[in-house]
Amino acid sequence: MRSIPSLYNLLRGSLITLPYLSYLGLVGLGVITLTLAGRWLTGSFRRTTPPVKRSSLDPIASNGLWLLTGLLLISCIGAEDRGEAFLQLTNFLPFFLFFAVVLSILKPVERLAQIALDLVITAIPINLIALGEYILRSNWIPRPMRRIPFVDWVRDRPHFGRATVMFNHPNALASYLVIILGLGLGLILYQATCQRFDRSPPFVQSPHLTKLLYLGTYSSLIGVFCSGSRNGLVVAVLQLMGFGLCWGRFLRVSRRVWLAVTAGVISILTGAAVFGIGGRSLLPTTWADDPRLRLWGIALDLWRDRPWFGWGLGNYKFQFPERLLSAYPDCLAQRTLPVIPVECADVVHPHNFWLMMLADGGIFVAIGFTVWVGYVCFCGVRSFSSKALIPTHKALLLAYLLAFTSCIAFALFDVTLYDARVNALNWMVLVGVDGARSGEWGMGNGE
Repeated sequence: MRSIPSLYNLLRGSLITLPYLSYLGLVGLGVITLTLAGRWLTGSFRRTTPPVKRSSLDPIASNGLWLLTGLLLISCIGAEDRGEAFLQLTNFLPFFLFFAVVLSILKPVERLAQIALDLVITAIPINLIALGEYILRSNWIPRPMRRIPFVDWVRDRPHFGRATVMFNHPNALASYLVIILGLGLGLILYQATCQRFDRSPPFVQSPHLTKLLYLGTYSSLIGVFCSGSRNGLVVAVLQLMGFGLCWGRFLRVSRRVWLAVTAGVISILTGAAVFGIGGRSLLPTTWADDPRLRLWGIALDLWRDRPWFGWGLGNYKFQFPERLLSAYPDCLAQRTLPVIPVECADVVHPHNFWLMMLADGGIFVAIGFTVWVGYVCFCGVRSFSSKALIPTHKALLLAYLLAFTSCIAFALFDVTLYDARVNALNWMVLVGVDGARSGEWGMGNGE
């Protein structure tokens, strides 16, 4: 039987390999989840010293997961395409269980700091590859160099001018990296706070790890730019501004840091306005004509037709073509062209998480999911604002709050749960919000 430290190390290894060897990382997360769930079912955790309670969640969070599971099952039973709906449950139910059990191996709370550091350092190669891909796909490359087979293959990949690295879409890459950026910024503040209060985790004492922390954090800005995600750029700017404000609150040096953050934000926005972001223009007209407006309107129409339990998870893509051609008949001719314009192409989701939940799951699922996630985040923000949590734990909680705020903000304009790597990271960050707020964990070995 695996011990708690070995499961914790397996969790670290799984998250490190997740973006590079996604199936291997997901298998590791699955092994951890099933092992912990099995121990709870057999009651073996209660025989440890000290005994571990059956669930790491409070009753509201635990019962909320059961309620959400029931609502999702009801929606799938009444789905237009039941097979697809039940298949899409794999994007939710395994992560519900993961959230419920994994916190038991993350004591003491400093283990969450180590996991966040692992994730930030792991992103360094991703950002370097994104920069290289962006350069090779740009117009700066001389034509003779473009004939090199490898360069030609890179340039011939989908989403011209935008880096995707190993992700299935540039927006998935940007979603992953803004989470890393939030964790990194929070860890920088956590490190400074630990040094001030003389409570030093291992990486605070290592200059090499500190350099990697800064490199992983700020190189994520480059990766977001190279992805060409306007949504990612906006989220990154908001994270930098929040970091500057919180640095002033924790360490009372707000003027200097705020000026530096402001200069950085202005530089990013100026560069994006002049050169575009990932080869994409930021002119106001490009935002006003965004195809997302069509997708959102169709999602609302689908929800109005089936308001209570929706069309079934994943069924938006089946209803979309007919609705698109009905609302925009000009697309009928454009969809016969060799290259279909983006505003007339098929899509699998409405590029907004809540509209997707309304159309696919109905009003009860959408409200239930929002209330449950909102409750976890509310508890985290309440702990952050209270005086009961020590400053170092507040700084660590901020790292996970910044990261999960990026998940919420990104979900307003895209849906990335279909990339299992991003979905798993979203849930890990939410685990961190729930765990870092528990200041009573204190310092210790947790074994």
